[in-house]
Amino acid sequence: MKKIKYLYFYAFILVACTMALSFQLPDSIKKTLLPPIVTKKIDEDIKEYYAERLRICKLDALTKAEDFVDSIIVNKISLSVLKGISFPSRPLRPESPKEIKLDDTTKIIPVIKK
Repeated sequence: MKKIKYLYFYAFILVACTMALSFQLPDSIKKTLLPPIVTKKIDEDIKEYYAERLRICKLDALTKAEDFVDSIIVNKISLSVLKGISFPSRPLRPESPKEIKLDDTTKIIPVIKK
C-alpha cells in the first residue's frame, strides 16, 4: 500500500516538473519565433513601461518626502511659537439620530388639469 502512495507521489512530481519545464522556452527560441521588427517594438514598449513606472515611483517618493518634511517643519514651528503650550483637541461630534421620523400629516390632493 505504501509503495502505491509513493508511486503516485513520484508520478505527480514528474508531471509537475515536466509541465513547469514545458512552459519555459529559452530566449533563443523565443526570439526566433517572432520577426525582428516585432521583438524590437516589444523591447521599446518594455523600456517605455519601465521608464513610466520609474517616473511614477520617483514622483510618489518625492511627494511622501515633501509631506514628511512639511510635518517636521509644522511641528518645529508649533513648538517654537506655542512654547510647549498644548491646546485641547476639538470636541467629539455628537452621534446622529438612528432614525428620522417625519410627522407630516398634510394631505396631498392631486391636481387634474383640463
